[in-house]
Amino acid sequence: MRLLVSLIFLSLAGCKLSEEPKPVVSTAAPKAVMAPYTVHQYVADLSSQLSRIQGAFKSNARIAVTSFYLADALDSGLAEGQGAGLSQQIQESLMTQFAQLGYHTIEYRLENNLNLQSSADSMLSRNTKNLRQRQNIDFMITGTLTRQQHAYIVNARLVDAADQRIVSAASTEIPINVMWGSEKVQQRGGMIYRSEY
Repeated sequence: MRLLVSLIFLSLAGCKLSEEPKPVVSTAAPKAVMAPYTVHQYVADLSSQLSRIQGAFKSNARIAVTSFYLADALDSGLAEGQGAGLSQQIQESLMTQFAQLGYHTIEYRLENNLNLQSSADSMLSRNTKNLRQRQNIDFMITGTLTRQQHAYIVNARLVDAADQRIVSAASTEIPINVMWGSEKVQQRGGMIYRSEY
């Protein structure tokens, strides 16, 4: 019996000798999680879908790509906040990808003259006074963005300029954090931005 009491005492004492490890609390801020792909890679899905054209299509048809606006603000609403720049990047990526696919993609923002400045030069403009009066465009790629909680739903259409007929359409999701991380406060261009909570 003494042996049993001694063994129980030793086993209980052994439990007391080993201290429980203290929990480690990290003081490092979590790194911003970015979307797994670039905007250009997400837009490749749109390009693939749009290239499935229904009906007659001339191989030398000229295609222009417009900016993508928010679906509920077609006249002026570009993506903002974490999506800032997304509207224009979709346009730029579609222009690049359609040119790479062999379509006759038109740069309608091309000025009549080279514009030289002290720190840069350009031939692109959105000022209609600096652009050609007539543009020879057969088809237009246009589309909208709809903001969801986690992503923008992007809808694109290839439209025949002669009769406004949609000859192909596409849709994809682009995560909200594809342009900027999901941290609550960020600094861009010397300005502090706070995202939605």
